[in-house]
Amino acid sequence: MTARVAVVGATGYTGSETVRWLLGHPLVEVAAVVSSSKAGTPLAEAVPALQGFTDLVLQPFDPMALADLDAVFLATPHGIARELAPALHTPLIIDLSADHRHADGWVYGQAEWNAPAIARATRIAVPGCFATAIELALAPLVAACTVSGPVNVAAATGSTGSGATPRAGTHHAERFSNLKAYKVLRHQHVPEIRAFLAGLGAAPAVHFVPLSAPVDRGILATCFVPVADVDAAAIVADAYAEYPLIRLRAETPELRHVRGTALCDIAVHQEGDTAVVLSAIDNLGKGAAAHAVQCLDLALGLPAHTGLSAVPPTP
Repeated sequence: MTARVAVVGATGYTGSETVRWLLGHPLVEVAAVVSSSKAGTPLAEAVPALQGFTDLVLQPFDPMALADLDAVFLATPHGIARELAPALHTPLIIDLSADHRHADGWVYGQAEWNAPAIARATRIAVPGCFATAIELALAPLVAACTVSGPVNVAAATGSTGSGATPRAGTHHAERFSNLKAYKVLRHQHVPEIRAFLAGLGAAPAVHFVPLSAPVDRGILATCFVPVADVDAAAIVADAYAEYPLIRLRAETPELRHVRGTALCDIAVHQEGDTAVVLSAIDNLGKGAAAHAVQCLDLALGLPAHTGLSAVPPTP
């Protein structure tokens, strides 16, 4: 059976990336694409990379026109999804924004760790990009009750994480040949990370410094984790042994190895009672759109990597 879906906000970075993944999914039909600002425009004109892959025309947001679909993806700017979601009557809504990550009635869509709840859900909130990279790095050690104190994290992200609308300090011209920290110890994803970890065990304090990197895509997170007398690498390897989208690296993950994919690469190094867990994702892939498609797979009763086996380019 083919699931018929729509993407609202289909011309933004996360929206067009969601469409890209869905167009290659063997059991999904993209039946509608929505953009309030570009309604009436062919999607392939608004997103030229999709030329030859779709004839869909962008339409205005109309809940009645979407009512007979199986799922709707909300890839809208933060603050918009909470206004649109109540009007939708589709069996499944998947929100890629931050609007419902702490909302009653919504399931947190961390696919590798919350699969049973996602499979039963009708409303799914996809984790944030930083949150995804950091949670996947820390979750095995928290779940194993081996974290013995606060965790310190530094993570660098690409410019697409700031969205398609240029803003002072976030668009690529400000980031090129530059590296800077921002929102030091006050990033909005920290409460999200701690809330998720608290569901696995005793959630440690997380001290987080995000870095604005001179790349367009990707997140590389470095997590310094105080641990008990354990083999941290073995715990992480055992936790992810059955998850094909999590790859363990011997040395360090690299952004180029996850670019354009649904993968998360993780490496663990340990010296005494300190483990350094590194994780790399594509912030638009595993950090947003591909993770949303994983949630769709689970909700449809499919293996959570269906349609997500893109091979990264080399070099």
